[in-house]
Amino acid sequence: MAGQPVAEKLKDFTAIDPKSLGIEFFVPVKDEKSDFLVGGKNATALIAKLPTIAGRTIKGLEKDMRPGALSRLGFLGKDESLLEIMTGDNRFVVDNKNLTHQELARHLHIVGAIAAKHGLEKPYEFLYHGQRYKATAVKFRAYVDSPFDDGTKTNVAVTITNLKDGKSIAYSLLVPHLIERYGFYEGRGTTYRLEPQSILDVFNFPMTGAAQPK
Repeated sequence: MAGQPVAEKLKDFTAIDPKSLGIEFFVPVKDEKSDFLVGGKNATALIAKLPTIAGRTIKGLEKDMRPGALSRLGFLGKDESLLEIMTGDNRFVVDNKNLTHQELARHLHIVGAIAAKHGLEKPYEFLYHGQRYKATAVKFRAYVDSPFDDGTKTNVAVTITNLKDGKSIAYSLLVPHLIERYGFYEGRGTTYRLEPQSILDVFNFPMTGAAQPK
């Protein structure tokens, strides 16, 4: 029997108030020791020369990000440079794509929260910015803390799939915080890295101007 098209039955989260999902976007603040704007737009040249980030030395951050330190697989590969990773991603997102890390993080926060709320028991399908998505979530017993020692942590990982073309991303809900605050997508030497291009592939809609909190 013919019925209403499936897409019309799906909830559309395009205009959702992020606060209704428990999301509070980070208010940018300048690091007095380095002029790095945590949660804001930074020049690639500035990032390349940072002595500290959020009050932590680069050497200390790299030590905690190595495999087996704060997490078994780590946030960086065993020989990777944090600043090289950050400058490369800043060059791609800010300089080449004319976007901000906060714009990408906004959508990761929102669909991640949707997955955590609706996708734990079974895959959850929904609409977002004209696209149809499927979200799943897994909750773990142990939490993973941010290596930047900023109070953010998570025990949830999600997978988001764009049902139009099947492209998907999988990430810990800590990652949107790392991206939003520091432009850090994790190192290429770890399986937890989330490539900026993969985010753009899955969120295949205009992002510019969409990152401001309500």
